[in-house]
Amino acid sequence: MYIIKKTERINQLIAITKSDSGISGPSLAKAHMELGKMLGEQMRGFIPAETTIVAILRGGIFFAEGMYFQMGCRFQTYDPKHEVFTRPATKNVILVDSVINTGRTLLNIFEEDMSVACCVINQKAVSYFNDHLFTIRISQNSFVGQNIPRQIDHAGPDTTMRLFNIL
Repeated sequence: MYIIKKTERINQLIAITKSDSGISGPSLAKAHMELGKMLGEQMRGFIPAETTIVAILRGGIFFAEGMYFQMGCRFQTYDPKHEVFTRPATKNVILVDSVINTGRTLLNIFEEDMSVACCVINQKAVSYFNDHLFTIRISQNSFVGQNIPRQIDHAGPDTTMRLFNIL
């Protein structure tokens, strides 16, 4: 597992992305994109022509774009609600989502020779990806995303809804 080395700027961006920040829309999307770029800077050993970033839609798109812009590799999207996953033909495949809560979505398509990258992952899901995981942070929190502005008990603001300014 690789957790990004924190800087003052990364900590500022993390504060924006947290579910209790109250920030939605373009400001949140830009923070995800910048964090993706920063994680991509710290990821070594991925040859662009041999690597495909797979953005898990919709929530992973901005984080994945940041990684793509930094790494200069191939890029595709995958919508788990409407598509059957087709593995890219490149040697390296990086599945990218903004938030990994239980890990179920990725476990349906993850193979041992793939990598996973995310903005935040719940601690309980870390063990599924072990040495294949690249992340900004690990969280103890786990809640079901809903159309609410702040976390209440086991429900919190859905990241995708925040990213697309739907809350």
